[in-house]
Amino acid sequence: MISVRRGAPTVVGILILAAAGCTTSESVTKFCATASTTLTAAGPVFSDMKQSCLREVNSRIPFGSFQLPVQDDPGCAMIGAQAEGAQAAAKILADYFNAINSVASFGAVKTASSDAKDLNTKTGPAVGADSPGQKALASIAMFLASTAASGYRQEALEKDLTGVSANISAVVDALVVIVQRIYIGEQLKSEEQKLRIRYEDFARGKSSPEVTLMLDDRWHADEQALEAKRASAQSLVTALQALSKGFAELAANGHSLKAKDVPALLAPYETQLQALIPQVQKAF
Repeated sequence: MISVRRGAPTVVGILILAAAGCTTSESVTKFCATASTTLTAAGPVFSDMKQSCLREVNSRIPFGSFQLPVQDDPGCAMIGAQAEGAQAAAKILADYFNAINSVASFGAVKTASSDAKDLNTKTGPAVGADSPGQKALASIAMFLASTAASGYRQEALEKDLTGVSANISAVVDALVVIVQRIYIGEQLKSEEQKLRIRYEDFARGKSSPEVTLMLDDRWHADEQALEAKRASAQSLVTALQALSKGFAELAANGHSLKAKDVPALLAPYETQLQALIPQVQKAF
């Protein structure tokens, strides 16, 4: 389980500062809102993990067979579960940032997720059952469930925020592995290889020059689509890392910054995330 050092600066100090000045409150609110939007934008990337697997399965259908593409396949079940788990983890994090946004804006959580615990039961295939990432998610889910049930105010939230703020990086690290290693490094790469083999096998037949040119055009179009998905997924990795780093900076400097210094701390991360969100969405 992720531990929190006793006496370590936390986001609580920033939230207390938020009550002292609208500029500080606004900067925290903007960062948290942008972080939540980033995590929501990740949904189509995770959804495409299983779709990529299905496209790979459909690439085995011979040209000219006129078979309908398969909509599901047992071989894609595992990556589908990983994708569903990653989406659930991203939703929990988004709800967490929305809760902190509410504290910064109103001094209390106005709305909070009531399904966080149910979502967390789906995250195991993505982050690993009983892993640091899932333990971190369980802590965050417990916090969200408590706020939904009791409507904590800022002073009541301080203890809970101190405990869960250190878990953000563990969850983000797990999501980065899902996107970078499994989706980009394994699934899209495998899809690309199988697609190339399909075109090469067909081109080895007695194809006319016209058919060969048509296949070449179609291959380039498919390759460009895959490259666009890779680029969007890599933008998501960069965005997740910026989100994690920005939150860590917010937490680590909570007791040392003056209110006027908080906007300068958070603005670069907010700007970076705002620029990356359209890039994440571009291929989807």
